[in-house]
Amino acid sequence: MTANKKILLIIVILAIMVGGAFYFVEKYPQITKPSEEEAPKTFGEKIYQIVQNPAEKIPQTNPFKVNINPFEGLKINPFKDVYKNPFGE
Repeated sequence: MTANKKILLIIVILAIMVGGAFYFVEKYPQITKPSEEEAPKTFGEKIYQIVQNPAEKIPQTNPFKVNINPFEGLKINPFKDVYKNPFGE
């Protein structure tokens, strides 16, 4: 065989392989497993999946449980409970 015939034979074989692969992919599409999450059904669900929940990232703080009084626990009046009145009951 000459060089031209070898090149032509290689091109024909490659064309048959590419055509067969294309036919196989079109006839037998890849079987995909269903995803664990169901596809969103409504527009709101689609947006929620894209944006997610911004409230999940907010730290749980309660401003009413924080001790903000700097004088709490301090004895402010030095004369309170020091003198006991002998005439009082």
